[in-house]
Amino acid sequence: MNPKYLLMSGLLAAVGSLAATGNANAAACPVSHGQLHAALKKAAQDDSTGLNNNFWGVVVNREGVVCAVAFSGSKIDSQWLLSRQIAAAKAFTANGLSLDGFPISTGALYSFVLPVVPQGDPTSQVAPSANPLFGLNGGNVMDSQAAYKGNYSNFGSANDPMIGSRVGGTITFGGGFGLYSGGSNAVCGLGLSGDTACADHSTAWRTRINLGLAPTAAGLDRITLSPTAHPHCPNDTGTQGTN
Repeated sequence: MNPKYLLMSGLLAAVGSLAATGNANAAACPVSHGQLHAALKKAAQDDSTGLNNNFWGVVVNREGVVCAVAFSGSKIDSQWLLSRQIAAAKAFTANGLSLDGFPISTGALYSFVLPVVPQGDPTSQVAPSANPLFGLNGGNVMDSQAAYKGNYSNFGSANDPMIGSRVGGTITFGGGFGLYSGGSNAVCGLGLSGDTACADHSTAWRTRINLGLAPTAAGLDRITLSPTAHPHCPNDTGTQGTN
């Protein structure tokens, strides 16, 4: 088997074991609510891809516990409400798969979990082969009680009810990144949701830079927008963090 697939299989299994340990108290968060809100809002203003929607941003600490939640719009429902928990799952996924010196974004996972390995040439006579990681994206279920609990009026605030919970979940399209201190030390995960998958990836890429927590190593961080990798999205010209 391709060593890359072996690596991905082991890392995705590790994500499931993280979620299985249950809720945990929030440890120190490398990103404050104010920092996340400012970085997210600027990134959303600077990015012109997608549908021009607003975003939810969630940070989990290295233990996978939600430690900061913010939104870029003027009020709680200025962005898709469903995207709050999607952003949390993206943050959890990226944190759980990113190692020191080797970041992996949720957008880079897309082609690994398709039913078959995509063929580069649609006219090829070679039969599609089974994808060895198919189904792993559904093996780590989000804790819906932790995701939906609490007072709606606190969503996206410094006291968001998800803070202190390990919400879990696995998302395998654009919008989740590992965050790094010193360029190589994995410290937490960031998830964005609220627009197309490509715009989520692009704006999250900008948000990470605004936070000063981007890695120096390439890893599997960038995405390739193509039918055989991560699909194109409406208005994806200028997407940040692509190959």
